[in-house]
Amino acid sequence: MDDVVPQSARFCRMLARIALMGLSLLTARLSAQEDNRLDPLVTPVFQAIHLDIDPDSTHYSGSVRIELQVHEPTRTFRFHSEVAHLQQVALTCGEQVIPIVWEDAGELGLLEATAEGELEPGRCVLEIDFRQAFNTRAVGLYRVVYDDQGYLFTQFEAADARKAFPCWDEPGIKIPFQMSLRVPSQYEAVSNTPVESQLTEDGSTTHRFRRTPPLPTYLLALAAGPLEAVPIPGLGVPARILTVRGQSHLTGVAVDYTGPILKALEAYFDQPYPFAKLDFLAVPEFAFGAMENPGAVTFRDDLLLLDPETTSPQQRRILTRGISHELAHMWYGDLVTMSWWDDLWLNETFADWMADKVNEDLFPEFRFDLDVPQHSVMLRDARPSTRAIRKPVHRISDVMEGVTVAYSKGKSVLSMAEQWIGQEAFRRGVLDYLDAHAWSSAEAGDLWTALAQSSGEDVVAVIADFIEQPGVPFLIVEPLSDNSVQLRQRRFLNYGIEAPEQTWRFPVRLRYSIDGAVHTRTVLMTQERQQVDLEGPVEWIFPDDGAHGYYRWQVPAEFMLPLAENAVELLSARERRILLGNTAALLDAGVIPGGEFLGILAAFADDPEPRVISSLTDGLNKIKAALVPDDLREAFAFYVRQTLAPAAQRFGLAYREGEQQAVTMLRPSLLSWLGDMGQDLAVQAYADSVARRYMEDPASVDPAIVRTVVRLAALNGDRALHDAYREHYEATQVPAQRRIFLGSLGSFGDPAIRDAALEYGLSGSVRPTDLFVIPNSMRIDDSGRDRAMRWAFDHYEAVASTLPPHQVAYLPRLGGGCSRERLEEARGFFSDPEHRVDGTEAMLKQVTDQVSDCASLRDREGESVREYLTALAGP
Repeated sequence: MDDVVPQSARFCRMLARIALMGLSLLTARLSAQEDNRLDPLVTPVFQAIHLDIDPDSTHYSGSVRIELQVHEPTRTFRFHSEVAHLQQVALTCGEQVIPIVWEDAGELGLLEATAEGELEPGRCVLEIDFRQAFNTRAVGLYRVVYDDQGYLFTQFEAADARKAFPCWDEPGIKIPFQMSLRVPSQYEAVSNTPVESQLTEDGSTTHRFRRTPPLPTYLLALAAGPLEAVPIPGLGVPARILTVRGQSHLTGVAVDYTGPILKALEAYFDQPYPFAKLDFLAVPEFAFGAMENPGAVTFRDDLLLLDPETTSPQQRRILTRGISHELAHMWYGDLVTMSWWDDLWLNETFADWMADKVNEDLFPEFRFDLDVPQHSVMLRDARPSTRAIRKPVHRISDVMEGVTVAYSKGKSVLSMAEQWIGQEAFRRGVLDYLDAHAWSSAEAGDLWTALAQSSGEDVVAVIADFIEQPGVPFLIVEPLSDNSVQLRQRRFLNYGIEAPEQTWRFPVRLRYSIDGAVHTRTVLMTQERQQVDLEGPVEWIFPDDGAHGYYRWQVPAEFMLPLAENAVELLSARERRILLGNTAALLDAGVIPGGEFLGILAAFADDPEPRVISSLTDGLNKIKAALVPDDLREAFAFYVRQTLAPAAQRFGLAYREGEQQAVTMLRPSLLSWLGDMGQDLAVQAYADSVARRYMEDPASVDPAIVRTVVRLAALNGDRALHDAYREHYEATQVPAQRRIFLGSLGSFGDPAIRDAALEYGLSGSVRPTDLFVIPNSMRIDDSGRDRAMRWAFDHYEAVASTLPPHQVAYLPRLGGGCSRERLEEARGFFSDPEHRVDGTEAMLKQVTDQVSDCASLRDREGESVREYLTALAGP
């Protein structure tokens, strides 16, 4: 009997495990049916890919060999392929060849294969030969012609690996791959792993790459062509930057930054870079900023390739963030991958948060510590079209919707959580999460659980409230008579908007003064109202100590006045930036009038911190966009000159040897405001002269102001200047300089020149991935918006067939601004099914909210602003 009990227990546990496996499989099958996902009855365990590719051709051929595991008896299984010609398909199980047929089974290349007989549990091999045309719109495996030379690159996220070859194209399916590329011998070939072997025959070389660790298909990458390589020394693995021919001399800045960034990330994650090599590829046509393919990270060329002599601090800052973001993905996203696309937001959020974290220490001159990403995203979160950043993804076309909002909101919530539980507890949770899920997939809840376990705090509940429901909390601080304050929360909404009420659980960090002594207190809001007892009567209170909270706030005037009047003494620079952003939000909500807002902005004119002045100009932009009609331009120009003159005098309009980088980075904004809306003739003349000097000798001009002076010169420029810009765009080999001239083509004020610039966009001289640059640069005034929108309408078919597919949904943004009439015209145009793609409706809702907010603000506060400006400017 003693021996029987343990055997029975083991038998019961075995049955339980079998039942659990069956339940998991059933759950997976139900999810597959709901989301049009792959059925889990048959899954891949390894895939070999061979491609015969030539950058000088328009088509390629290939084959895949996919080892499969059949989990339950079945006759059917699904896989992905948008390949045009599947020439031969063979399924072998054991020694038996099993005939199969296949048919389309849903959206975006989902195929269903049916076997002649039932497949039994075990291993099978699926082999497919195919032929396909190279893509030309920067997705899948696509061809680029640069300087009359062909190149091949890939972009597979979210669901475009299936455009290149048959596969199981879902993020939660992580398996080893082995890539083999046959290319003409004069060309370089690159993939995720180092080359294992090479065989040259008949003028072509077959490059067989090492087997990858487990990866999802969206992280596979390859490139081929006459690429130039520059080594990155001092790393623990072989590392290079690869460029198109003639561009390798522009890699030095990126080479210098990469080593320190990678070492800082290895220190934080407490483990070395997890892959066998590291290549950065500078891609001349790329629809995103960069892509975290392990071992073969792709970048837009103007981001990665910088001329050291003409590179601005802004460009260097963007580059450090881009490199840090993509390398952070090597651990979060690549080593551990999301199970499904509903957690894409966290992939991007975490990488962006991590990038800022390492850059604060590595590059203090760029002042990443003063970035307040929560401000910009809270603007959108106050509108009815906002959505929860973690959303169900039932269609692949929904994957990228709202991901840019998720970047800022997600990393703001992570920052708030880290400040609440402490940096060490947060890091322990991250490391535990990575250890538990290395080389596999996980869900967002797994990270929250790890953070809760490392800190002992209810992290799961707090973060869930911010990611699973839309909107932003509004914290109202009300003093009570018994040395206490009441904290009250409700949903923050812009004026006139109605939405369901919500509550959040979130940490509030109070800083306040009693009898001249400063105190701090952290309160976890869990209810609509909470009373906080303090040590005595409060002189002032700031309800976001450290400025990491994801909430709007309001304090009584008797608390706000000393904060505003003594902001430099009482608040850090980051907190002053948050105060200005929060005040702008109160204007949107109708809590303060427009004239009062202008007065608050002016009160910060003497702030010594350049980044605070940047927040001041953000506020000016709100006023300019909604509240300055043509007859107020002169009065507003007077206000702009008066408000920004102190900063211009302190910091100067020309570079000063030894100045802070923050000053250098502020100067373009000062020049832009004073030269454009400030109507400062001296600044306009200065910008024109510097722009012309730049065209003669780029190295002679402060790189920080180049983009600004080139744009300012265009405002009143003639056709000869337009033609000169176009010639420089076509002639320069420095990608970042090309983009400056291209964007400025849309900045000319002359309507005829604007029309010519728009037509040039479709002339064939502008890359598909840059097609939005000119019309976007026109969105500075109503006339420009009207022209850009009309151009998109008149050339819709050409524009929509040229842009990368996911960018077509952005076209309604050209109809934004403050005009209800333009919005209605846009809505009418995009109501035609011929003018809609997946994502158009969601973008229209966002544009509708933006226009409604702007027009409402104009209706509500126009008179208040008019009275303030006319009184200030005088008769």
